[in-house]
Amino acid sequence: MKSYKNLSEIYDQYMGDYDYNSVINSFEEILKENKVRNILDLACGTGNAAIELYKRGYIVTGIDLSEEMLMKANEKTLEKNYKIKFMSADMRSFNVKSKFDAIISLTDGLNYMIDKEDLEKVFERVHHHLNGGGIFIFDMSTIYKFENIIGNSTFAENDEDSSYIWENYYDEEKQILEFDVTVFTEVENNLFERKMESHIQRGYKESFIRNLLIQSGFEIIKVYGSKKNIKESDRIFYIAKKNI
Repeated sequence: MKSYKNLSEIYDQYMGDYDYNSVINSFEEILKENKVRNILDLACGTGNAAIELYKRGYIVTGIDLSEEMLMKANEKTLEKNYKIKFMSADMRSFNVKSKFDAIISLTDGLNYMIDKEDLEKVFERVHHHLNGGGIFIFDMSTIYKFENIIGNSTFAENDEDSSYIWENYYDEEKQILEFDVTVFTEVENNLFERKMESHIQRGYKESFIRNLLIQSGFEIIKVYGSKKNIKESDRIFYIAKKNI
């Protein structure tokens, strides 16, 4: 799993169409119903979800593997004087000396778990760090998205001081998406630096994730897509509760 060393520079630009406010609105009623106060944000990236939750009154801790992404998150929170703690850790092996009312992971962080064993490790760590009856919420990019929207295609964007080229390669048999990102950032007047980074994600069937959650000690509360037709959604959201 890569660390977003170079992608951190354009991550917020790339994820500009991800509406954190609407996504959190879609599950906040469940947080309130379960009297959630403290939340752990796994693969928190540059802190967008953590900040939105903090602004709504939750106590939030963020974990990410990338020091560069965490640096961006800390810059945002220091600028606004938000009290959010960010830590560097791998979601497969993290160990925090606290338990949480809810744990979330948004923007397809779990798609980086290429093997079933890796997902099992994440679910075990989440289960361990949740209070009894705690809520686990995450989203995953879908096989439909990989096959029909971004697979084997190239995207590019050019701004005044930065640009990127995003090249995707999809293996339909293995349901593996590999993508190479080339980032150009301005270092001086009209002088740009080029950096490259490669990533691998995997798509999983909804039924597989449901079964793995149940096997890991969770009760399924709700599963829904980014569209009304879940089969044509680019993301699926899973909400589960830790069995007491």
